[in-house]
Amino acid sequence: MKKTRKRVVLACAVGFSLIAAACGDDGGSSEGSTADTTATADTTATADTTAPAADATIVYASEQEYTSYNNGAADQGLFANTLVLNQLLPGPIYFNPDATNKVYEPIASSVTVTAEEPFTVEYVLNPDAVWSDGEAIDCDDFYMSWRASNAKDGNRKDEAGAELKDEEGNPVPVWNTSSTTGYELVDTLTCSEDGKTITTVYSKVYADWKTMFGGLLPAHVVERESGVVDLTAELSDADLYKVADFWNTGFVGFTPDVALSGGPYVMTEFTAGQSLTLERNPKWWGEPAKAAKIVFQMVPDATQQPAALQNGEVDVITPQPNVDLVEQIKAIEGVNLQFEAGTVFEHYDLNLKNEHLASLKVRQAVAACIDREEIVTTLYRSVDPKAQVLNNRIFIPSSPYYKDGSGKFAKQDIALAKSLLEEDGYALGDDGFYAKGGKKLSLRLGRRDPNPRRQQTNELAAATCKEAGIELTDDPAEDFNAVRLPAGDYDIALFAWVAGVALAGNNSIYLPAEQGGGQNWNGYVNEKIVDLTNQADSELDEAKRADLYNQLDQMIWDDMVTIPLTQWTELYANAGTVSGVVPNSFAGVTWNAETWTK
Repeated sequence: MKKTRKRVVLACAVGFSLIAAACGDDGGSSEGSTADTTATADTTATADTTAPAADATIVYASEQEYTSYNNGAADQGLFANTLVLNQLLPGPIYFNPDATNKVYEPIASSVTVTAEEPFTVEYVLNPDAVWSDGEAIDCDDFYMSWRASNAKDGNRKDEAGAELKDEEGNPVPVWNTSSTTGYELVDTLTCSEDGKTITTVYSKVYADWKTMFGGLLPAHVVERESGVVDLTAELSDADLYKVADFWNTGFVGFTPDVALSGGPYVMTEFTAGQSLTLERNPKWWGEPAKAAKIVFQMVPDATQQPAALQNGEVDVITPQPNVDLVEQIKAIEGVNLQFEAGTVFEHYDLNLKNEHLASLKVRQAVAACIDREEIVTTLYRSVDPKAQVLNNRIFIPSSPYYKDGSGKFAKQDIALAKSLLEEDGYALGDDGFYAKGGKKLSLRLGRRDPNPRRQQTNELAAATCKEAGIELTDDPAEDFNAVRLPAGDYDIALFAWVAGVALAGNNSIYLPAEQGGGQNWNGYVNEKIVDLTNQADSELDEAKRADLYNQLDQMIWDDMVTIPLTQWTELYANAGTVSGVVPNSFAGVTWNAETWTK
C-alpha cells in the first residue's frame, strides 16, 4: 500500500465560495467564480506516460448525485455537478491545484488585457474548438454567459409592463443566475466576424478577470430549444424570456443533444440514483482522454465506499474522512491514499427569515452555545491532528491574510448565550428551554443525509446548546443540498463552501440577492458589504484587497449570519491499478480525469 500526505499552501488570494455544492462531493459551488473555469487539467504537470488500455473504464464513487448541466443557475450549482462538468464545459483559462493559471490552448489561442483604461480583455479562440455536435465554440457562447449573468435585463414584467412578484412579494429576475460578480462590470462584449475573437470592455478594473467565462454553455442549443434564432440580437421581452426560461431550467438532468461537450469527454448515459457515464468525445480536437470511460457510480453512504474500493466496484473515492473510515482504507492492499489540507470549510448558515433567528441576539446566542472546539476535537483531529477551529470565512489558516475576527465568540460561553436571550425577552420554561411570546426557541439543523459526520456534528451542537436552553433538532434529507438549501427551507443549515481562486466568488454568498447574491439563501442584507466588495474587486494590490475582505468577514461576525466550524482535511484514495489521481481542492478530483490511466 502506498500512502502519502500532501499539504498545499494555496495562493494568498484564495477565498471561499460555494459550487460549487462536502468532503467528497457534499458541498456547494459558486459559478461566477471558478467552479468550472477549466475544461481539463494541466497535462504538462500531471500527464502519465503509461500506455493506457484502449477500453479502460475508471469508476468514481459519487456521494452526491449530478443534477444539472448548468452549474451557473442559482438553484442548480452543486460541487457534484462540478465533478462531472470539469470534463465537459470549456473555458479559456484553467487553474492548477496551487491556484496558478494558464491559457487553455485547446479553447483559446490567447487571452490578453489590451487596455487598462477602459479595462479591456480580448479572447482569441482556437479555430478548431467545437462542441460535440460539431458546432463551433465561439463568441455566441461568451455572449450568452455574459447576458445571463450581467443583471442588465433586470426583472420580469407582465404584459401590462408591471413588475412580476414571487409568492413572497419579491421581484422575479429574468435570469436565475447564481452570481453576477464580474459580469455586471462588463459594459460591452463584441464579436469578430468569424466569432472567434471576443472583446470585453469593463466599466472599471476587475481584479478577478481571469476567472471569467468558465463553464461555457452551448448558445446554439439554447437558441434551438427556445425557438429564438439569434440570442445576440435585440430581443423582445417575449423572446428574451424564452431564452432565459431555457437557460434557467432546460439543462436540468440529462438530454443527449442538450448536454453537449466542449471537453475531452462527453456524457452518454445518466440513470438517476445509479450512475452517470462519460465517454471520449469523438469531436475533441485536443489530446485524447486516456481512459475510454469515466463512470460516476452512486455510493451515497460514505461508510460503504472503502468496501466498494476493496471489492473492485469502484476505483477512486473521496469520502469525508473519519478514523474508522481511514483505518479501513489503510487496510486495503495496494491502495494509494492521499490527504490534502483542502479549501473547503464546514459551517452553519442561519436563516434570517426564521422568526427567532431574525434577532441578532438569538443568532449570537446560538454561536455562543455551540462548542466548536469540541466538534473539531471529536470529529476532525482524530484524522488530522492539525485541524483547528476556523475563525475566518474568506481566508484559510495557512494564508498570511488570515485574521481571527471571532472575538467573544471564539469559545463556547453558555452564560453569554443565556444572557443574550434574556436581554431579548426570552424566558426559561419548565422544560429547560427558552421561549418568547409563547413560542419555544426550537430550531431545525438541516443537512444532507446520509452523512455520519454531519449527523454527529448536529448531535454535539444540540447537546451543548441544550445547556443554554436552546432546542436544536437534527433535520436530515437526501435532497437537502440540491433542493431545500437553495429554496431556503431550513432554520440552520450545515454544509460546506468550496474555495475558489476568485475572492469575488464570495460576493454571491453575502451580497443581497438583487445585487448579485444568487446564493444568499438566508436572506442576509448589509449594504455596507456592497460598498466594500465594489471597492475590493477593483483593487489590484493583493494586501489591500485582502484587508477589505477581512473587513467583510468582520461584518459577518458582527451580524452573525454564519458560524464557521473548520477547514476540512480532504481524503483521496484510488486503486493501485489507477494512475494520475491528483488532489485539487478547487475543482475536485476529476479536474485531470482525462489523464487517469488503468
